[in-house]
Amino acid sequence: MDIRNYRHAMIQATKWLMSQQSEDGALQPLEHGLATYHKVPLAYAVMGQIDRAAALSTWIHENSLDDEGDFLGHYPRPALHNQFYSWGNSWLICGEHCLGHFGLSVPALDFLLTLQHPTTGGFLTAGPEAGLGDRQDGLSTAAAGLACLYGGRIEAAEAAARFLLWLWDNQPGGAAARLYFVAEQTDRIVTDFDEELAHYFAVHISRAEQWYHVPALAAGFLILLHEATGESAYLEGGHQYLQFADSCAPDRYSSDKSMFLGWAAAIGFRTTTNANYERIAEEVGANLLAVQLDNGSWLQGCMGSDITADVVDATAEGIICLSRILESAMVAV
Repeated sequence: MDIRNYRHAMIQATKWLMSQQSEDGALQPLEHGLATYHKVPLAYAVMGQIDRAAALSTWIHENSLDDEGDFLGHYPRPALHNQFYSWGNSWLICGEHCLGHFGLSVPALDFLLTLQHPTTGGFLTAGPEAGLGDRQDGLSTAAAGLACLYGGRIEAAEAAARFLLWLWDNQPGGAAARLYFVAEQTDRIVTDFDEELAHYFAVHISRAEQWYHVPALAAGFLILLHEATGESAYLEGGHQYLQFADSCAPDRYSSDKSMFLGWAAAIGFRTTTNANYERIAEEVGANLLAVQLDNGSWLQGCMGSDITADVVDATAEGIICLSRILESAMVAV
């Protein structure tokens, strides 16, 4: 692994992101709102772009943050961000808390916690419109749990972790062929769905183009929570989710859903020095460098939905994930 190539890729990506930022701090395209900018504060934070981050955060505070701590603003959420309501909120909280912009991150985290099921610890997929009997899912819960961890809400993070561990332990027939990641009515894992919509409910181990970021994010969050608490069950759960993701189809390292697999493996390697995790991180990292465009951007990230915001989101995602992979490379040196 050539560390210089990773640094160069991250710098080029950051330059491209900066080129999409208006003088008032907003990220283009404006019309997709939260879907455009939700990962950018964290990307700016890891790259030390404090001035750019401050300008964007000011714009978000003035144009998007509402009195409840949600990010509604002037623009509706695209369908996928409305379907997995807490996704964008969670990443924005991580970035703003990392930057120390607590006037944004604290009220936003308070709102996010209203979406956590009081019994299971899972996060309600549909957001504030959902009832307690409605669906919770592993993707929303992993991202929101990470936001809780960034914000120091360890009790809430551990509740989210318990949901992810329960989800793993209660897989119908075990997590051999499919990882089902949606539950409803508090304790029923959803296994009956239209196959055309299967990626919203399960990761199939032998099919390409799966949502590899679901088990990857669960793994990374659980391992990071283990670092914070010392609880071995979280580390073991992280291993299980990461090993499942690494047993999926060959495109698990090269899909546009793969960035967070490299991110999670890098976290796992830092914590355990497991050589296989180092290999996974390097595989994903090499593929990320190979598909980066000449202008420094990436076309689509894990939640891409063929909208113009995808390029900004993917590029911020690439920076976030490559920063962890670079960190793992530094550990290995």
